[in-house]
Amino acid sequence: MASDDPRQVELQSRILEGIEAAISVVGEIDAGLLDCSKRLRLDPSNETFTMLSAGVTNLGDLIALVQEVRKGVDHMESRPVPADAFASLEKSVDLFREMNAAMERKDWISLADLIQYELSPVLGEGKKEFAAVRDLLAAG
Repeated sequence: MASDDPRQVELQSRILEGIEAAISVVGEIDAGLLDCSKRLRLDPSNETFTMLSAGVTNLGDLIALVQEVRKGVDHMESRPVPADAFASLEKSVDLFREMNAAMERKDWISLADLIQYELSPVLGEGKKEFAAVRDLLAAG
């Protein structure tokens, strides 16, 4: 970071803390949702839907964190993070709409497929994006 301004140093520190937290939970979110996708295929029970609800809440929290990190980076004097740093997570809105539509239709197989074949890879890319931003900020 080029600035010795304590506010900028604190901002960068907080952003890095958020990114580290996100990196640590993305895999957990992915694993939980993949477990849900298996359960949706075999046993769409109340327990499965409780797990799914928790996973969806965690996804919402992750997207909110991405937005907060983006806002924090925008307030930095030097902006070493490219505008498309979180492209995969920010573009996942359409996927969330598809998942919501499958839930409304009670089409558990389609929902399971969306989680396994589309959401899981997005989360994997998101984890890589978080790591890349962390590395850029740490180097800056």
